[in-house]
Amino acid sequence: MKRSDSGPWFFWGIAFLAIPLWLYSFPDSTYNNPKPFLVYSSQIAAHVGFALFALSFVLSARIKSLENYFGGLDKMYHFHHTIAKTGFILLLIHPVLLAMRWIPEDFAHMLRTFFPFHRRLAVNIGTLAFWGLIISMAITLVIKLPYDKWKVTHKFLGVFFILGVIHIYLLDLSFAGNPLMMAYLTLLSLSAIISWVYKSILSDFITYKTRYRIERIEKPFENVMDIELSPVNEAVRFTPGQFFFFSFINPGISREAHPYTICRVSKKGSIKIMVKSLGDYTKRLHQVLKPGATALLEGPYGRFDYRLGKKDQIWIAGGVGIAPFLSWANDILINPQPEISINMYYCVNSKKEATHLEVFNSLMEVMPNFNLKLVCADIQGFIKARDIPGIGQKDVYICGPKPMREAIFSDLSKINISKKDIHYEDFDFS
Repeated sequence: MKRSDSGPWFFWGIAFLAIPLWLYSFPDSTYNNPKPFLVYSSQIAAHVGFALFALSFVLSARIKSLENYFGGLDKMYHFHHTIAKTGFILLLIHPVLLAMRWIPEDFAHMLRTFFPFHRRLAVNIGTLAFWGLIISMAITLVIKLPYDKWKVTHKFLGVFFILGVIHIYLLDLSFAGNPLMMAYLTLLSLSAIISWVYKSILSDFITYKTRYRIERIEKPFENVMDIELSPVNEAVRFTPGQFFFFSFINPGISREAHPYTICRVSKKGSIKIMVKSLGDYTKRLHQVLKPGATALLEGPYGRFDYRLGKKDQIWIAGGVGIAPFLSWANDILINPQPEISINMYYCVNSKKEATHLEVFNSLMEVMPNFNLKLVCADIQGFIKARDIPGIGQKDVYICGPKPMREAIFSDLSKINISKKDIHYEDFDFS
């Protein structure tokens, strides 16, 4: 399915629908406060922030059908981060504005606003949700925990969201004389809680995963290993360039799932992935993983597909970002694409880091319109998009480390390359 960018607009629209719904009944929910502007602003911030936070849980549930409207799971996850952060800020603004009502008359009362020392249970629960949210988001955004520990702390966000739901329902301000707002907040609450329960608790038990067995492990370089796996029962089906979440059943390795692109598939159904030692988990894989271990595959995911682009294309790969291009090259060797013209730039720090060159060299032999250029930083420096001939008339596909992508994006914007002609995959979304 062709990439669409309608997803973000749709989700922003759902969140900001809270404002016209709030306007329908806002005069009845001010407590006749002498500072109505602060009350109004706090309520708007609370409703929109709550909606954004609820929608962030829906997006984190890894729903395949939503990928089509974001251009891939990586884009969807990044949008999830964006609306979660925005919702978090708005939810913080809510009590701050309420506290400002007591300035300068009563500073003690102002400070008490932020702590659960109120006469009303609903307000105390809201305060607990406020502090829980601050602690959870601080861990998520500021403290750099190992992924497996970060994942556990991240699950507690759902608990504090549920406290926020209880806070809203006990106050009953949003529902007074406004059945539409009641229906809106109820649907958001249910969608978010169901998504959170599914992703945090039930996913490992009910999500279908395909079993593979590791047949062979090769290490072409010290920090890169190729893992060949064969299906235990059925083989997975996917579009070249897509990825699966792999979890390995092997002593000494955690069961956490990580995304890897399928680089090659054989006629018998065996597949190959490439794993670079980048962090604690992948270093452990390199040390401990052995042939015979079982892998569980969830997917496929991703909408990074050269076949949806123009006939003239630029491929730019860096480091382990070579994986989807390797998948495409292996596919073209089996299913020729003579009508497509491709200029590929493989960016490495030094020539010794370039892997699987034999696949691309084989493709050059059988596909006259495919050209490979190895860009070695220690000799030529870093690639400059503006120096690539004819780049303004071609679709550009990019996958590689974040600094490389950002530098290329900056270059492309300076020469006014349209965003619709730039396609990329970003695995930094966990």
